[in-house]
Amino acid sequence: MLTIDRQIQELRVELAACVLTRRERVQARRELDTLLARQTDREDAFETLVADDPAPD
Repeated sequence: MLTIDRQIQELRVELAACVLTRRERVQARRELDTLLARQTDREDAFETLVADDPAPD
């Protein structure tokens, strides 16, 4: 299973370098947008977790 970061990287390469049909390009862009949103959600959740975690004594 690919990590979100790796999937994002691969989709960006596909969109930039490959000849895709219009349908494939739309699908790849949709997948990329979804993954970027998931990544942002995870980063926000991590930041919240870290901010709520008390500092060690």
